[in-house]
This record gives sequence, structure tokens and C-alpha cells, in this order.
Amino acid sequence: MYKKIMTIKVGNLAIKLYEDKRVYRPLSVSKLMANCITLRGGEHVLDLGTGSGFLAIVASKLGAGSCVATDISPDAVAIARANAELNAVYNIDVRQGNLYEPVENERFDLIISNPPMTPSPRHLKPETYGGPDGRIVLDAVLKGAKDHLKPGGRLLIPTISIIGIDVTARMLTQLGMSYRCVGYAVVPFSRLLKNLEDYIKKLPNASIIYDRQIRPCWTAVVFEARLLP
Repeated sequence: MYKKIMTIKVGNLAIKLYEDKRVYRPLSVSKLMANCITLRGGEHVLDLGTGSGFLAIVASKLGAGSCVATDISPDAVAIARANAELNAVYNIDVRQGNLYEPVENERFDLIISNPPMTPSPRHLKPETYGGPDGRIVLDAVLKGAKDHLKPGGRLLIPTISIIGIDVTARMLTQLGMSYRCVGYAVVPFSRLLKNLEDYIKKLPNASIIYDRQIRPCWTAVVFEARLLP
């Protein structure tokens, strides 16, 4: 069914993934997230908006006892299951549904998510579009985390500068969570973002930096957050 296979290295791991144009392909933030995952072993993990299943597979390889991966797209669910089998990972339960809906009454030791965060005045592909300010899906992940974390559980979540890193930090505090930065990257704008640059500049919380080649870039941070006792 799937013809092309890509390989992504994460530390000593080599994760193989089938490619499907209908499903989000792991890019810079996904790879940054993967390198920030730490597990004590045997922990119960939730991967929200799993896409290809990449982060869930990494978590499993790093010692997760079990992992639930959710995605609203049936294409993503199908390829995530195929990718789990491709990587000989058999403790991932892939469920179709929007974010936390498939795990309504469940709690986890670690929640990971790389939500779509591209801001745009018009609708884009669902795996990319984060609403007019880029925060619709991200904020839903943040608000729902406390109801799905076990005591002492952690949330691993990225934020990019074009949608307001400080906004996420303030929101975590307001939600009663402590946090620390465990990952950082600077990424040049894609062609899509270059086309949206004028729009992004007008967003109140957006920040753009320019590299030595005067290319517009966004910064990404990965927060590890915990509920305060």
C-alpha cells in the first residue's frame, strides 16, 4: 500500500516511516520533540495528533510501557498503525478521534503533542492549520492536559515564536503547571510561511528573527510542564 520509506535518526534510534502525502511528515519540530523525550521505563504515554506515529514510536523505543496515539484523520490512523508494525513496536494503541476525545477518562504519565501551529487568515490543510492566530489546537492541548495527567505526570509541548512563546508560558502558569525549556531550535521560513510573512508580522504575539542570509526564521522551544502539587 505504501511505497516509499524514510528513515529518521533520533539518538541511537533509526525510525523508519512510510510516506503518505495525505499525512503530516515529521519535520524540524517533530525531530526536536523526539530528542526531548525522556522516560523512566514502563510509563503510560499519550501522543495527541500522532500523524505518522513518529513520536509514539520513539516513546515506545525509549521504554514506554504502553502508548495511546490519537488522530482525527483516518489516513493518519492507518499509517501510524502501519509504521508501528514497520518498526516492530506492538504496544501502541492508535485511536481515531479529536485530541483527548478517544481517552476521555484516562490518565497518563507523559503527554506529548506536536500540534499544527501555522497561523493563516484562510484554512490550510488540517495537519498544518492552527487557526488565524496559530493557537487553536495548541491551546486545546494545554487546557486538557491537567485532566489527563497522573499525579507527577508531564506534558511535553512545543511552541513557535510566530504564535507567541510567552503566551504559552503564561498559560501554563495560569493552568497551575510549572515548566522548563528542554529544547530549542531556529528554523528558516518555509515557502508557505514566506507567503504569509506580512500577515504574521501583524499578529500581536508573533516574533520573527533573521539569519545572516537575511532569511526570516522562527524559533521553537519545547516545554516540559508538570502540575503543581
